[in-house]
Amino acid sequence: MSRSNVCEELQYACECVSARAGYGDPWAGVARGKLLSNGTKEAILNCVAEGPKTIAQIAKQLDLSQPSIHRHVTEMIASEMLRESREWERKYPSERYYEPNFPVVRANERAEFEAVCQEMARRVADLFEKRLGRLESAFDKTDLANRGWAFADITHYLYATVQRGAREALEQRGTLPPREKHNKGAEWIVGAEEVKPDDAV
Repeated sequence: MSRSNVCEELQYACECVSARAGYGDPWAGVARGKLLSNGTKEAILNCVAEGPKTIAQIAKQLDLSQPSIHRHVTEMIASEMLRESREWERKYPSERYYEPNFPVVRANERAEFEAVCQEMARRVADLFEKRLGRLESAFDKTDLANRGWAFADITHYLYATVQRGAREALEQRGTLPPREKHNKGAEWIVGAEEVKPDDAV
Protein backbone atom coordinates (compact mmCIF):
# COMPACT_ATOMS: atom_id res chain seq x y z
CA MET A 1 0.00 0.00 0.00
CA SER A 2 1.48 3.34 -0.99
CA ARG A 3 1.71 6.20 1.50
CA SER A 4 -0.88 8.15 -0.50
CA ASN A 5 -3.42 5.37 0.17
CA VAL A 6 -2.84 5.36 3.94
CA CYS A 7 -5.27 7.44 6.01
CA GLU A 8 -3.82 9.63 8.73
CA GLU A 9 -4.27 8.19 12.22
CA LEU A 10 -6.50 10.09 14.60
CA GLN A 11 -5.52 10.50 18.23
CA TYR A 12 -8.50 10.71 20.56
CA ALA A 13 -8.81 12.59 23.83
CA CYS A 14 -8.90 9.23 25.62
CA GLU A 15 -7.14 6.10 24.41
CA CYS A 16 -10.07 4.02 25.69
CA VAL A 17 -12.01 4.78 22.48
CA SER A 18 -9.14 3.79 20.20
CA ALA A 19 -7.77 0.51 18.90
CA ARG A 20 -4.29 2.04 19.10
CA ALA A 21 -2.42 1.76 22.39
CA GLY A 22 0.19 3.70 24.23
CA TYR A 23 -0.64 7.40 24.02
CA GLY A 24 -3.48 7.95 26.45
CA ASP A 25 -4.66 7.37 29.96
CA PRO A 26 -2.82 4.69 31.92
CA TRP A 27 -6.12 3.05 32.85
CA ALA A 28 -7.35 2.90 29.25
CA GLY A 29 -5.97 -0.64 28.93
CA VAL A 30 -8.69 -1.85 31.32
CA ALA A 31 -11.41 -0.49 29.02
CA ARG A 32 -9.71 -1.51 25.77
CA GLY A 33 -9.04 -5.01 27.09
CA LYS A 34 -12.68 -5.21 28.25
CA LEU A 35 -11.44 -6.40 31.64
CA LEU A 36 -14.55 -5.03 33.36
CA SER A 37 -16.99 -5.11 30.45
CA ASN A 38 -19.14 -7.59 32.36
CA GLY A 39 -21.20 -6.07 35.20
CA THR A 40 -20.67 -9.20 37.27
CA LYS A 41 -16.91 -8.67 37.28
CA GLU A 42 -17.35 -5.14 38.59
CA ALA A 43 -19.80 -6.41 41.22
CA ILE A 44 -17.19 -8.97 42.32
CA LEU A 45 -14.57 -6.22 42.66
CA ASN A 46 -17.00 -4.10 44.67
CA CYS A 47 -17.71 -7.10 46.88
CA VAL A 48 -14.09 -8.01 47.61
CA ALA A 49 -13.09 -4.36 48.04
CA GLU A 50 -15.02 -4.46 51.33
CA GLY A 51 -12.62 -7.18 52.46
CA PRO A 52 -11.15 -10.42 51.04
CA LYS A 53 -13.74 -13.09 50.34
CA THR A 54 -13.94 -16.67 49.13
CA ILE A 55 -15.83 -17.71 46.01
CA ALA A 56 -18.61 -19.09 48.22
CA GLN A 57 -18.89 -15.81 50.13
CA ILE A 58 -18.96 -13.76 46.93
CA ALA A 59 -21.60 -16.04 45.41
CA LYS A 60 -23.77 -15.74 48.51
CA GLN A 61 -23.46 -11.95 48.71
CA LEU A 62 -24.21 -11.49 44.99
CA ASP A 63 -26.85 -14.24 44.91
CA LEU A 64 -25.11 -16.00 42.02
CA SER A 65 -23.93 -19.57 41.54
CA GLN A 66 -20.48 -20.59 42.73
CA PRO A 67 -19.51 -21.98 39.28
CA SER A 68 -20.36 -18.62 37.70
CA ILE A 69 -18.32 -16.72 40.30
CA HIS A 70 -15.46 -19.21 39.94
CA ARG A 71 -15.32 -18.60 36.18
CA HIS A 72 -15.27 -14.80 36.61
CA VAL A 73 -12.69 -14.95 39.39
CA THR A 74 -10.46 -17.22 37.27
CA GLU A 75 -10.65 -14.73 34.39
CA MET A 76 -9.96 -11.80 36.72
CA ILE A 77 -6.95 -13.56 38.23
CA ALA A 78 -5.64 -14.17 34.69
CA SER A 79 -6.10 -10.48 33.78
CA GLU A 80 -4.56 -9.49 37.14
CA MET A 81 -7.61 -7.48 38.24
CA LEU A 82 -7.88 -9.80 41.27
CA ARG A 83 -5.28 -11.49 43.40
CA GLU A 84 -5.30 -14.05 46.16
CA SER A 85 -5.24 -12.30 49.49
CA ARG A 86 -1.82 -12.62 51.05
CA GLU A 87 -2.72 -11.96 54.65
CA TRP A 88 -6.07 -13.40 55.60
CA GLU A 89 -6.92 -15.96 58.24
CA ARG A 90 -8.20 -19.19 56.67
CA LYS A 91 -10.47 -21.69 58.32
CA TYR A 92 -9.26 -24.43 55.98
CA PRO A 93 -5.91 -24.88 54.18
CA SER A 94 -7.57 -25.07 50.76
CA GLU A 95 -9.61 -21.92 51.31
CA ARG A 96 -8.74 -19.03 48.98
CA TYR A 97 -9.61 -15.40 49.64
CA TYR A 98 -9.56 -12.81 46.86
CA GLU A 99 -9.08 -9.05 46.80
CA PRO A 100 -8.56 -6.30 44.18
CA ASN A 101 -5.07 -6.26 42.66
CA PHE A 102 -4.91 -2.48 42.87
CA PRO A 103 -5.20 0.09 45.65
CA VAL A 104 -8.66 1.00 46.91
CA VAL A 105 -8.78 4.32 48.77
CA ARG A 106 -11.32 4.09 51.60
CA ALA A 107 -13.77 6.95 52.20
CA ASN A 108 -11.96 8.09 55.38
CA GLU A 109 -8.62 7.95 53.51
CA ARG A 110 -10.10 9.90 50.62
CA ALA A 111 -11.09 12.62 53.09
CA GLU A 112 -7.41 13.05 53.98
CA PHE A 113 -6.60 13.96 50.35
CA GLU A 114 -9.81 15.82 49.52
CA ALA A 115 -8.86 19.39 50.51
CA VAL A 116 -5.50 19.32 48.71
CA CYS A 117 -6.96 17.64 45.60
CA GLN A 118 -9.85 20.14 45.43
CA GLU A 119 -7.43 23.06 45.79
CA MET A 120 -5.29 21.69 42.95
CA ALA A 121 -8.40 21.07 40.82
CA ARG A 122 -9.51 24.69 41.31
CA ARG A 123 -6.05 25.94 40.31
CA VAL A 124 -6.06 23.83 37.15
CA ALA A 125 -9.60 25.04 36.32
CA ASP A 126 -8.58 28.67 36.96
CA LEU A 127 -5.50 28.31 34.73
CA PHE A 128 -7.55 26.71 31.95
CA GLU A 129 -10.10 29.54 32.11
CA LYS A 130 -7.31 32.13 32.20
CA ARG A 131 -5.87 30.72 28.97
CA LEU A 132 -9.22 30.42 27.14
CA GLY A 133 -8.61 33.69 25.29
CA ARG A 134 -5.29 32.44 23.91
CA LEU A 135 -6.86 29.12 22.98
CA GLU A 136 -9.72 30.87 21.21
CA SER A 137 -7.24 33.05 19.31
CA ALA A 138 -5.45 29.87 18.23
CA PHE A 139 -8.83 28.42 17.19
CA ASP A 140 -9.46 31.48 15.00
CA LYS A 141 -6.25 30.71 13.07
CA THR A 142 -7.48 27.21 12.18
CA ASP A 143 -9.98 26.10 9.55
CA LEU A 144 -12.31 24.56 12.14
CA ALA A 145 -14.86 27.40 12.02
CA ASN A 146 -15.03 27.15 8.21
CA ARG A 147 -15.80 23.45 8.64
CA GLY A 148 -18.79 24.33 10.84
CA TRP A 149 -17.29 23.92 14.31
CA ALA A 150 -17.40 26.37 17.20
CA PHE A 151 -14.68 26.86 19.80
CA ALA A 152 -16.96 25.27 22.43
CA ASP A 153 -16.97 22.07 20.36
CA ILE A 154 -13.28 21.47 21.07
CA THR A 155 -12.89 22.69 24.67
CA HIS A 156 -13.17 19.15 26.10
CA TYR A 157 -10.52 18.00 23.62
CA LEU A 158 -8.26 20.89 24.64
CA TYR A 159 -8.69 20.17 28.35
CA ALA A 160 -7.95 16.46 27.78
CA THR A 161 -4.81 17.46 25.85
CA VAL A 162 -3.66 19.62 28.77
CA GLN A 163 -4.37 16.82 31.24
CA ARG A 164 -2.53 14.24 29.13
CA GLY A 165 0.44 16.59 28.67
CA ALA A 166 0.66 17.22 32.42
CA ARG A 167 0.57 13.48 33.15
CA GLU A 168 3.28 12.78 30.54
CA ALA A 169 5.48 15.53 32.03
CA LEU A 170 5.04 14.07 35.52
CA GLU A 171 5.83 10.57 34.22
CA GLN A 172 9.02 11.86 32.55
CA ARG A 173 10.03 13.55 35.80
CA GLY A 174 9.43 10.33 37.74
CA THR A 175 6.66 11.88 39.87
CA LEU A 176 4.09 9.47 38.41
CA PRO A 177 5.04 5.83 37.79
CA PRO A 178 4.85 4.41 34.25
CA ARG A 179 2.13 1.97 33.24
CA GLU A 180 2.57 -1.53 34.61
CA LYS A 181 2.83 -4.47 32.23
CA HIS A 182 0.28 -7.17 32.90
CA ASN A 183 -0.55 -10.57 31.45
CA LYS A 184 -1.01 -10.84 27.69
CA GLY A 185 0.91 -7.61 27.10
CA ALA A 186 -1.73 -5.33 28.58
CA GLU A 187 -0.40 -2.16 30.18
CA TRP A 188 -2.45 -0.31 32.75
CA ILE A 189 -2.47 1.32 36.14
CA VAL A 190 -5.72 1.45 38.03
CA GLY A 191 -6.90 2.56 41.43
CA ALA A 192 -10.35 3.04 42.87
CA GLU A 193 -11.99 4.94 45.66
CA GLU A 194 -14.71 3.80 48.00
CA VAL A 195 -17.93 5.69 47.46
CA LYS A 196 -20.56 5.75 50.19
CA PRO A 197 -24.24 5.61 49.08
CA ASP A 198 -24.61 9.32 49.92
CA ASP A 199 -21.72 10.17 47.55
CA ALA A 200 -23.12 8.27 44.57
CA VAL A 201 -24.23 10.39 41.63
